Amino acid sequence: MMREPRLDLQWLLDDHDQSGDSPALLDQLERATPEEAERGLAVLAARAADGSATATHLYATGLVTVGRVDEAIPVLREAIARAPERVEFRLNLAAAYVRVGAVDLAATTLDAAIAAAEAGQLRLADADRHQIRVAVQRRRDELTAWIAWRDEDYRMLRMRADMLRERTRLGEAATADRVQLANALLTLRKAADIEDTLAEATGVLEAAYAIEPGNVGVLERLLYVYGVTHDERFDEVLRRLEQADPNSRVLREFTRSGRDADDVELAATLRTRTTELFKTAVDLEQRPEADAAMVGLREILKSFPANREYLGMLMFAEHIHGESVRASAIAEKLEASRDLTHSEHFNMAQVFWSHDQPRGERHLLAAYDKAADDGERRDVDELRALLAQWRR
Repeated sequence: MMREPRLDLQWLLDDHDQSGDSPALLDQLERATPEEAERGLAVLAARAADGSATATHLYATGLVTVGRVDEAIPVLREAIARAPERVEFRLNLAAAYVRVGAVDLAATTLDAAIAAAEAGQLRLADADRHQIRVAVQRRRDELTAWIAWRDEDYRMLRMRADMLRERTRLGEAATADRVQLANALLTLRKAADIEDTLAEATGVLEAAYAIEPGNVGVLERLLYVYGVTHDERFDEVLRRLEQADPNSRVLREFTRSGRDADDVELAATLRTRTTELFKTAVDLEQRPEADAAMVGLREILKSFPANREYLGMLMFAEHIHGESVRASAIAEKLEASRDLTHSEHFNMAQVFWSHDQPRGERHLLAAYDKAADDGERRDVDELRALLAQWRR
């Protein structure tokens, strides 16, 4: 099988994009918790509302930074409409299309950019018309080569999937064959313009799970598909995987932040699941759903006790549920960490305030110091006022 061709998906920013506090905002989004990310994106969205093409492009860049590429695409289109001469906007739109699997749209975008470059309608720093056209054409040639490679790769995968389907139909498939079939089907699914094979892959894995419930390969892939489909059996499979192989590669990837993981998609699946549980857990009007979500959060932390983001979510949820001893124990653990974020200090202040006001005040001061903007500083001032009222 031929080697995968190089495909340049680098995100381009020009001098306009990198002026002012924009680099700092984007850097903060790289490390942000879900709450911090929402606040940072709100700042970028507000700036984009003034009609500036650069501000619109930066908002799209922020969305891509936090993994919301599908939401960034219409924002990028708006940026292009506002400044059709900016070649980096078009190259970034093509890269975004590739990331979501819309390869044909990426090709169309690059073809339009080539035509615009030939007509002298694009600009890029000090590059002339010819240099711009060559730069865009290079991206298009890379994409053409990659599409050819992908089509051949998927052709071979389909052949392999058909062979494994036949072996399964004849009753000759071992569990390893079923895992390989599921892997092939899930790989085929990654191209939006091929076919959606998720349901078939799920059925294959569930059949293998029924035959061999302790198989690590089955549990790892089933964990992924249940995460994608938000299946309520996700937590059960997670616990079984931890019992079957505490050193599982998938568990290791989930334990990490997800940004530096070798398989970002796997890590992102658990992050999404944990965030959903957190949102349900802190909504006390949804009881008993909120109580069930608390159980789910606690189970996840048993598997990933070192993940600070999950620890912070559970700490605050325990605090909301009145479990002050549990919340304080988590806060103690988090307090020993280095480089605490604004959000971590903000939430820890609330936990400590109830039994150690000076300690809570120290975290409020730290949250104020770590604030990224006036909005976050106002949040700290308002929280201080609320806590003072509660004390009285």
